[in-house]
Amino acid sequence: MKLTILRLYRRYRENLIYGGYIAVIAVFAPAVAHLLGTGWEASQLLQSLTELVIIAGGEPGVVILAGFGFVAGLLGLMLVDYKKRWQAVAITIGFVIVVGQLLAAGQLIPPDTAVDDLVWALPGVLLGGVVGGGLQIARLQSLGPQEFRAAPRVLYLTTGVVLVLALVETHLSYPPLLEVTETGVTVLSPDPSGIEIVPESAGAHLLITAVAVGTLRRFTRYDANEEFFVLGPPASGKSLLLIGAYVEALKDIRGNLRQSEALDPSQDLMELVENLDRDDSEWIVEATGRGELRDLEFEYVSGTLLPQKVSISALDYAGEHLTRLPDVLARREENPGPELGQIAEGVAESTTLIMLIDGERFLNDEGLGLAEYFEILDEIGDTNVILVATKADIFADMFWEEHEQSPQEDFSAFQSFVEERLTQSEQFASLLRQTPSAEVHPVYYETVFNDNGERVPYRDDRDQVVTVGFKQLLEKLGQ
Repeated sequence: MKLTILRLYRRYRENLIYGGYIAVIAVFAPAVAHLLGTGWEASQLLQSLTELVIIAGGEPGVVILAGFGFVAGLLGLMLVDYKKRWQAVAITIGFVIVVGQLLAAGQLIPPDTAVDDLVWALPGVLLGGVVGGGLQIARLQSLGPQEFRAAPRVLYLTTGVVLVLALVETHLSYPPLLEVTETGVTVLSPDPSGIEIVPESAGAHLLITAVAVGTLRRFTRYDANEEFFVLGPPASGKSLLLIGAYVEALKDIRGNLRQSEALDPSQDLMELVENLDRDDSEWIVEATGRGELRDLEFEYVSGTLLPQKVSISALDYAGEHLTRLPDVLARREENPGPELGQIAEGVAESTTLIMLIDGERFLNDEGLGLAEYFEILDEIGDTNVILVATKADIFADMFWEEHEQSPQEDFSAFQSFVEERLTQSEQFASLLRQTPSAEVHPVYYETVFNDNGERVPYRDDRDQVVTVGFKQLLEKLGQ
């Protein structure tokens, strides 16, 4: 039962999170409307500024209408941008609730506003479209899916400023600063003794502002704030891990919306991927040699309802460097050399370490070579850790024998199966205890035995290698 619930959560995690955001917006939007209305009624300076249009013969309400139009223009661009489309739908729901509440209460926009005055929202829509980057639509050609990164950024900043001003106006009482008439503006000299703080409901309003700004911040973010770095013993599959992840990302972008999405792979990665086209049955890459350092990097979009761009950047290095890495991180080795120094810098700057567990070593009773991991964990502090079991094809055979199904049919069960087997190693069990929040993610290339009894990559009818577990790993990295 527990495994079934966990499996369902992993499958529908993004849907649940998105539904949670919708619920938060539906609950807090009326409170945001109340805060805006209260701040507007209590304001002195803001109302005076909107009344400046009186000098030009206009009505103060047209400024509010233009502001609503500005927000609508930004939301329109986000609806066009597939990476922000569903976020824009959620924000639009909140926007409609807020505007509806304000109209019903007769706040911000006077109840006697004529329908003809609604035309003043159009300049705001146009301004929002231009400021949000809408001129990109006029381009005849595009190198990829249309993005309007300025639109969510401007929406976030604008909404944040408006909410903070409403909070200040609600809880800060002060004398009038300006007097606006049809003939001009008079700057008044307020009495400082008339300034006072109004503490009533301040805590609730702070909470409302924080939730609204935090939700918008999550919805307006394009790129994941994560830096990944791969660690592994010699010949543990660091190169094959990055190649397999790239191949899986390529499969994903062949969908309708992402077929033009650029993965921006590094040159070193592409040189390794070229080996996939070799028409033979050998392994597609050799272990990284001593003194060799490869920069393996690419980007991919993770998620559907809440998509964000994830950048995977790793230095592929000879595993022998791992034995000296703890001394460099602890500053016990003063002159590590350029290669080891670059590796130590990558570890120190990463937000998530991907630690490889060599499944072949475990099954051959060769020792996992994880001794250095423990001291590295002590040095890096609060850095997140993801444990990846490479070469898990042998575990797949064992899983089939016991469960009579392939790992692809029930990957969660296979994941638990691999973790259970690996914990038979006291070294791995200790590592798992030191990283209690980490899960084991098995990945492998499907293999067959050649004439010499050696495992070699299996190629399908299209002469392509078959990877397993990399999709789940990419989803994990994109969370």
